[in-house]
Amino acid sequence: MNATTRRVDDLIVVDAAPDDYAPLFLDERLHDAPWRQFASGEAALQQLDPSRATLWMVNTRLPDMTGVSFLELLRQRVRRCPVFLISDEHSLEDELAARAAGASAYLCKPVNGAWLRLCRDAISRPAQRRGAPQSLS
Repeated sequence: MNATTRRVDDLIVVDAAPDDYAPLFLDERLHDAPWRQFASGEAALQQLDPSRATLWMVNTRLPDMTGVSFLELLRQRVRRCPVFLISDEHSLEDELAARAAGASAYLCKPVNGAWLRLCRDAISRPAQRRGAPQSLS
């Protein structure tokens, strides 16, 4: 990495099934992206560092709360960050709730190429706003 390129903030996955996200990190453009994983909403909120999180991927059904509840708690602490709510399978009710809560995106498993594009775009936007060249392109 040269002096004009800097890594953007991390990706945070909040899901009791972290292996479902492995395809995201097999892509060479995201391979070096720092990321953290939490199995519950409470664990993620306890370790929250608002200065680092760039992109949140949160399951709609966490062991201790819904993804929408997590989003509401997160927004009380961090206003401006993309939050993708992830469902194990599509549910119109979940999708409508995600949109109404202000989620940046509603996605359904399994992880695919479209997720990768959304992830790269969301991670690179803050760096572009700060004037930093993208390190994930």
